[in-house]
Amino acid sequence: MQAPAVDQIEVTVFGPGFGECIVVHLGASKWLIVDSCIDSASSQPAALNHLTKIGVDPAQVVMVIATHWHDDHIRGMARQLRACVNARFCTSSALTRSEFVATIVQYNSRHGIVAGSGATEMCEVLEILRSRAGATSPVRASPARHVLTIPAAESGHGSEAKIITLSPSDKQFDKFLASLSTIAPVPLTAKRRMADQDPNDVSVATLLAIGDQGILLGADLEENGDEELGWSAVVKLAQRPKADIFKVPHHGSKNAHCDAVWQEMLGPNPIAIIAPWSRNQGLPTKADVARLGSKTHSGFITSVKGGSINRARPYAVTKQIRETVGRIRSSEIATGFVSVRNGGKRNSGMWCVSRSDNAAHASEWA
Repeated sequence: MQAPAVDQIEVTVFGPGFGECIVVHLGASKWLIVDSCIDSASSQPAALNHLTKIGVDPAQVVMVIATHWHDDHIRGMARQLRACVNARFCTSSALTRSEFVATIVQYNSRHGIVAGSGATEMCEVLEILRSRAGATSPVRASPARHVLTIPAAESGHGSEAKIITLSPSDKQFDKFLASLSTIAPVPLTAKRRMADQDPNDVSVATLLAIGDQGILLGADLEENGDEELGWSAVVKLAQRPKADIFKVPHHGSKNAHCDAVWQEMLGPNPIAIIAPWSRNQGLPTKADVARLGSKTHSGFITSVKGGSINRARPYAVTKQIRETVGRIRSSEIATGFVSVRNGGKRNSGMWCVSRSDNAAHASEWA
């Protein structure tokens, strides 16, 4: 891959089966990174590995967003932020509150948290921000907040570019703070890992509004029908423009699906990208992919881990496998990606998709 031109918008979603992150070229060599995961080939944050391959200095990253603190979205975040020396850091205000910080400090000092957990990663991120010259506080995500604006004159493509956070809602924020007492370490109990919160009450969904182009990044935000929580709360914000690119939330799972999002926040037949989850029973399921196919013909999955591309083997090969090894188990595979790039200033609405060999169109998912 080559770096995009100064007037091109590019969105690249990485997904190795455990973890995901997104790298966006906003124009004029200004970059956004959302979340972090580890590239299986280099053991480095996938975003940094990608920028290095295309010859981009991480100092050109203007913002890093941590949508929430689950391991699959934040592994390597501290290394990533340390390299992005000019980037503002944005996350839910809940994760910068003294109550949350005090809870993870308790784990680090008294409870021997397992190395690499999201809570420890967040603690290191906050320390990096404090240690920087002219240290600034994290940018706090909230509904309909414009966390970064690039004027049209500085964008490279002649259009204003805005990063707008859409969640968490006030009710989600309050639920998270109330839950902290249930995850605080208990004295004299066995050491254990700090539990993830479920549902994803403080996950930060983001809209990129670039001229008349919209890109909706769904993070892991879920939906339960409550108008003050999840996607129901986001849809009420009525942010525009409608998006032509959609990073599908929570690995395409049913609990993150909201019909109103497709009807009111997305254009017709959007390019929809799923980063899969290969643990437990795996996501997306066949039913999840079928649901995606009913909404768009342009669905993609970043990696085939957790499933397989539906390519039939010759009968003789299948018979040989059955009689010798019985069946083939999938092994850990290289980090996959799906990248979407527009045609620049003259063809801003024309999007071209490229992908790694181990990524797949949704119709190939089995």
